Amino acid sequence: MRDFFSLVLLILKKDFVIETREKLNLSYLIILCPTITLIISIFVQSQAIFMEYFLSILIITLLVNQRISRQEISTGGELILIGAPFDLSILCFSKIIFFVILSFIIHLIVFLVFSLISSMNLNSDLIIFISISCLFSIGLSAILTTFSLMLERVKGEGQFMLILVYPLIIPFLVLAHSSILSIQTMTSMEVFESFSFQALLAFDILLLTVCPILFSYSIRR
Repeated sequence: MRDFFSLVLLILKKDFVIETREKLNLSYLIILCPTITLIISIFVQSQAIFMEYFLSILIITLLVNQRISRQEISTGGELILIGAPFDLSILCFSKIIFFVILSFIIHLIVFLVFSLISSMNLNSDLIIFISISCLFSIGLSAILTTFSLMLERVKGEGQFMLILVYPLIIPFLVLAHSSILSIQTMTSMEVFESFSFQALLAFDILLLTVCPILFSYSIRR
């Protein structure tokens, strides 16, 4: 277990060095988040402000996920060749964690923009809002990151696993939608005890467990 976390931290550190070195990626993120948020708020004009918020997060995450570098490059710029004995599920898991952290930054920027342009009120809903935001980021990051990794690496029989991953976003979004609707209509305890929230939590745990295994298995096919 210690070796697992040490490898995850090592890959995370490398990814942060690589992405922060690419100044264009940071500029892209800072410009994209408020732009998409403003577009959604202007053209959707929904009374459900939280739906607008999470729709903005969904679109931004889809765009940013395609921007992240998928090549294994060292901090010095050399291409890293990962040998067969390496557990590829660790690689996938670390990439998911990296994008979850990036998603929290996206949430922060979008939240600040919405606070400026709308009357988003979180007086009694802050705990629920943060909890659902975390679950939303984890599940979305697991699906999109695994799919992107597979898309660039999978060949031959492993393509069947690739087909299995992306449709998982449909039940995830259905569960997330049900949980988002409860933010302003239920108390904290009612939300945490609701089927939609508990199912979303269980689905996130399932994704964090299954997606790295599917990635590792598909690469070795």
